[in-house]
Amino acid sequence: MIKIALFGYSGSGKTYIFRSLTGKEGEIFDPFKPNIGVGIYKDKRLEKIKEIINPKKIIYPEFEIYDFKGFPEGEGFPSNYFKNFNEIDIIYLIVKNFTNEVNPQEEMESLIMELIYHDIERIESIIETRKREKENIEIWEKSLEFLKSEKLLKNIGLDKKQLLGAELLTLKEVIVFSNGETKQIKTSLPIVYNLDDFYKKAIETLNMITFYTIKGDIAQAWIIPKNLTAKQAGGKIHKDIEKGFVKAATLSFNEFIEITDWHKAKNMGILKFLGPNSQISDGDIVEFYFTK
Repeated sequence: MIKIALFGYSGSGKTYIFRSLTGKEGEIFDPFKPNIGVGIYKDKRLEKIKEIINPKKIIYPEFEIYDFKGFPEGEGFPSNYFKNFNEIDIIYLIVKNFTNEVNPQEEMESLIMELIYHDIERIESIIETRKREKENIEIWEKSLEFLKSEKLLKNIGLDKKQLLGAELLTLKEVIVFSNGETKQIKTSLPIVYNLDDFYKKAIETLNMITFYTIKGDIAQAWIIPKNLTAKQAGGKIHKDIEKGFVKAATLSFNEFIEITDWHKAKNMGILKFLGPNSQISDGDIVEFYFTK
C-alpha cells in the first residue's frame, strides 16, 4: 500500500484533509506520533467499468495516509519529529492558501527547507562517521553541497543507491497541496488544489500506472510501477500468476468503454496479447493466463 505523509504547519488544514480522505475522526495527541488512516481512491475509470458490467463487488485502490502534527511556523520541527517518515513513499506539503493574510509561497518554501535542514544534519553526521572510519565520502560531500544550494536530493542526478537507507527525506517525492486558491504559487514541484486530484497526482509523481481486472463478479484496480513487466504485474495480484505466467490479454480502457463487453472484444480479435517481458499500459483491462 502506498504511504502518503501530510506535512505542514499548525493551522494548515492537515487534519481536515486527513479526515476527508480517511473518514477517521479520532486524534493522536503525541506530537511525534502520526495519526494513520486508510484512504480509498474512487478511481473514475473503475466507476465507469462498474456502470457497464455491474459487478457484485468492486475493489478500489487504498492508500495509507499519515497525518503528522503541525508545529507553529517559525518554531521549526525537532529532529526526532521526522523519525516516522522513513517508510513514507511521498510527502504532501500542506500549505495554507485560503485567506489574504497568508503567504503560501513563503510557507511552501519554508516547509521545503525543513526537509532540507533535516537532511543536511543527517549527512554532516554521516560524513563525520565515515571520516573516522576512513571511508569514501565523495558522494556524501556532493550531496551536502547540493542540499546547501537549497535543492532536493531526488534531483541530484547522481547514482543515489549509496544514499538509500540513510533516512534522507529529500530523496522522496514531494507534492504541494494548496489548501485554497487565494494566491498563486510558483513551484517546479507538482501541485494540487483539490482533493479530487490528490491520489491521481500521487500515482503520476511516483511514476506508477493503474490497470484493471474483471474476474467473475469482481472488478478491481491495481496500481503498479510503470516499468514492471506483464509477468511482474501479475505477481502483484498473486505470486502464482508470476510463477506460472503464460501470457496476458489486454484491452485499453477506451476500447472497453466503446465495446462494453470483454468476450465480444475477444471474438472481434482486438485483444492484445503480451509476453512475460512486455509492459501493461495505464488503463488496460487485463486477463492473465498462467499454469498452476
